[in-house]
Amino acid sequence: MPSKKEKSGEKGPAISKRIKISKAQQTILLIVLGAAVGVGICLSMSIHFVKYISFNGKVINAKNKAISNYETTLKNVETLKTNILEDMANNPDLESVARQSQSDCRTSSGKKIDYRKKYEEEQDEDKKAYYLDMVKMCSSLRVIPDALPAKQNVEALLASLNQIFIESDWDPESLAPSENDEESLVEGVVPIPVTLSVESDSKKTLTVLNNIERSIRTFDITSATVEWSGKDKLSLQANAIAYYLEQTGIKETTETVYASKDAKKASSGGSK
Repeated sequence: MPSKKEKSGEKGPAISKRIKISKAQQTILLIVLGAAVGVGICLSMSIHFVKYISFNGKVINAKNKAISNYETTLKNVETLKTNILEDMANNPDLESVARQSQSDCRTSSGKKIDYRKKYEEEQDEDKKAYYLDMVKMCSSLRVIPDALPAKQNVEALLASLNQIFIESDWDPESLAPSENDEESLVEGVVPIPVTLSVESDSKKTLTVLNNIERSIRTFDITSATVEWSGKDKLSLQANAIAYYLEQTGIKETTETVYASKDAKKASSGGSK
């Protein structure tokens, strides 16, 4: 029979082995736990960087779109300027219906001043702006504001009608704008209602109507009442519409880039 001392000596190494195994397991568990934490941190950082890269990609795309729109606007403005100076300003068809040149458009000897050349050669911005205005005034371009003014000027409208009556050799008893409300059928083009009243012999009345039709400024007759009376008298009562163009310009837009759909919903006040 082994003595008690021998039995206790056998237990000592076994306990020591168990302690070592337990410590080894703890070490392994700590290593695994540390690795898991490290993997979790790396995964979390990876997701964060992916979202960061995605968001910055959206920002870069939005900036590129804005730059592209800006470049397109500049090209269109330059093209428009070229078309105005090169094509429309020298269009003989427009010139044929233009009003007579003002005195500022010609020299004392009667020669037409080439403001377009002056505009191209001038370096001073103020003088360039003046010469550009004179190009519009002293060329076919002056027809454009005559046909479609840039503001609602009722006095100028009535003056245009009065000029038509003068050319028709007819003196109206009254001339006034209409109080009727008219809706715009084309965006940016605003109607100006006006009433026409002509009472004369049939030939004179038809002359007035023909000159209104030939006018460079549009007068759309929306309703009319025609009455014949004795001795070849013709009476016309009509409602017509003239137009002017609202001021337009480059519209500035703002685009907000969101990191996610949830961020967009949160910004708009919550999800639907």
